[in-house]
Amino acid sequence: MAKSAGSTLKKAAKKTALKHAAKKHAEKHAAKKHAAKKHAKKAAKHVGLPDEAGLTASDAKGGKALRKAFHHLQRASVVISLVEKGNGGDLWGLLEFGMELYRGAIQVNGKHKSDEAALGVLRAAEHLGMAGFYAARKEHLVGLEAPSGEKDEKRLRKVSERLQRLADDQHGYWARARSMAQELVWRAEGAGDDPHLQWELGMAAEGLLDGLEAIE
Repeated sequence: MAKSAGSTLKKAAKKTALKHAAKKHAEKHAAKKHAAKKHAKKAAKHVGLPDEAGLTASDAKGGKALRKAFHHLQRASVVISLVEKGNGGDLWGLLEFGMELYRGAIQVNGKHKSDEAALGVLRAAEHLGMAGFYAARKEHLVGLEAPSGEKDEKRLRKVSERLQRLADDQHGYWARARSMAQELVWRAEGAGDDPHLQWELGMAAEGLLDGLEAIE
């Protein structure tokens, strides 16, 4: 009996010691985790990011802009492949130009606003592809009245004003992008009877303009 009792006490003591060690390890791990979190918050604050979000438009090296550009690239490629059936055309040319800008922005980590240039062009490609869908949906046009278009009209006026302020010194595809943006504004202004088509065309023009302003 004495031997059995001694063995039971030893087991209990060992179990208690293990529990204590586990608790101490957990507390140490929690302290490390808290310190790491505190350090991360401090680092985020140092680079101008909010403590909680971690990533904002002011993210260093254009991270957020490049992620947005990547998603616009993917959506644009899907939409354009359906609109043009994969047979080249202006939309594919615009998408390929945006992809080229995206690759360059990746290589330089978004320096010199290369991420904003890629984002603008790829956003334009996506919206222009969607405009192609809306323009071709004659028999499926939804005959519901749109809400007030004052905001969209104001956006178009601002895009026109920004276009007028651009320096006339673009080269290569950028020169074509400028003339395309102006053409899209004119088409959007003439699409008042189809508010969603007007919106897509206006957004495409604005995307091209964003890209043009990023390279100035």
